[in-house]
Amino acid sequence: MMHVHQEFDEVRVYEGVAERTGNTVPRDGLRRRNSACQSMTELARKVRRDGDGIFYLAANAWPANTEKVDLITKWTPMG
Repeated sequence: MMHVHQEFDEVRVYEGVAERTGNTVPRDGLRRRNSACQSMTELARKVRRDGDGIFYLAANAWPANTEKVDLITKWTPMG
């Protein structure tokens, strides 16, 4: 559920790698509401479905001390 005064970080995804652009947008200022994501999991799912582009991630959802996140890396099972 989105909060009324929630802010989103603009995230550019290119070749499956996400980087914040430095822009912060209020919820009512989003260009495309379907590109808004509440979590990194939701962002990864939308990138796998829709491909590269501009997305909006809830401001508190970006991992701390991280500049880039690879969203399409396959997991390697242990064992």
